[in-house]
Amino acid sequence: MNGLASIIIVLYNSSHYIEACIDSIMAQNYPHEIIAIDNNSTDDSCRILREKYPNVRLIESRENAGYGAGNNEGVKHAKGEYIVVLNPDTVVEGRWLQELVKPLKSGDKVITTPKILTYNGEVINTCGAINHFSGLSFTRGLGYPSGTQSCREHISGFSGCSFAIRREHYISLGGFDKSFFMYNEDADFSWRANLNGFKILYIPSSVVRHDYILKMTPKKFYHLEKGRYTILRKYLSTNCLLMLVPSLLITELLTFGFASRQGIEYLYNKILAMLHGLTGEITPVKGNSHLLIGSLYDKIPDDQLTRYRLDVLFIGLCNIIYIWNYALLKAMRMSYQKRIESRVLQISDRLLHSPVD
Repeated sequence: MNGLASIIIVLYNSSHYIEACIDSIMAQNYPHEIIAIDNNSTDDSCRILREKYPNVRLIESRENAGYGAGNNEGVKHAKGEYIVVLNPDTVVEGRWLQELVKPLKSGDKVITTPKILTYNGEVINTCGAINHFSGLSFTRGLGYPSGTQSCREHISGFSGCSFAIRREHYISLGGFDKSFFMYNEDADFSWRANLNGFKILYIPSSVVRHDYILKMTPKKFYHLEKGRYTILRKYLSTNCLLMLVPSLLITELLTFGFASRQGIEYLYNKILAMLHGLTGEITPVKGNSHLLIGSLYDKIPDDQLTRYRLDVLFIGLCNIIYIWNYALLKAMRMSYQKRIESRVLQISDRLLHSPVD
């Protein structure tokens, strides 16, 4: 094992950010290589890298295949024991890489994600993700002062802006699902990791500054909703989905309500996302569903994308239904698991005590 960290950066018209990003990486006191995947940029991103950073390995794509596909391509060229994904519109702080990689050295099934601040460093962008069982995903710690959220802990999802994983584990999990062109590809990867017994660990001592403002566009709304439907179909069985009908209906009410308030373009993209997300070809993912269900959140934050008091009250009521419905799902699955285990014990006991001819 070489201990090298391969830092993958997927670019798309990132010339405004790339110098500050690369300079901050090169100041890291940990052995690393930098692999930049350019998704067919039309600006000066590639020229800047070729002229100013000859030690950065540049892979130029003839098409923009999306963020996830770009990272998968980068991993193919990686020589390091550890894969570290980083957005180009970031600046990393002093011990970012060293702290992010340290928990991976045990060889355990761990994925790490750092504290990500806004670009000015004043408040938190995200400390990992809140992955809800309805398929919704939210930024964790959004807007909190930068000095808060200082405890290392296991969480439900990592941020695609920056995370680290052993290369062998990235490959065994299959990397990003390239059908997610943008948005929710990190949520999908996180669901798959939890399903396969991985722990996602938030590392507050590893700090990134990210040029991020929470906003929604019709295009982003489409990709988020399409991804949500795809995730539910990939990871939850028909029986699970039927048990979660009350929560799924509430989620449709919330998302349709949001779209109708934003206008006709959002409603159009909501309906289009539903059509594509529910009818697109998928391959169901197998694994330990008990681990997955135990890892997801049972309520959603009431302070993202709305500041209206009535909205906050309504989300609070929705969370009551979410918590009840998810607790019911867990209880029913636990009861089913116990029946299976009891039956297996009965059969084993019979085999052990049956007369032998």
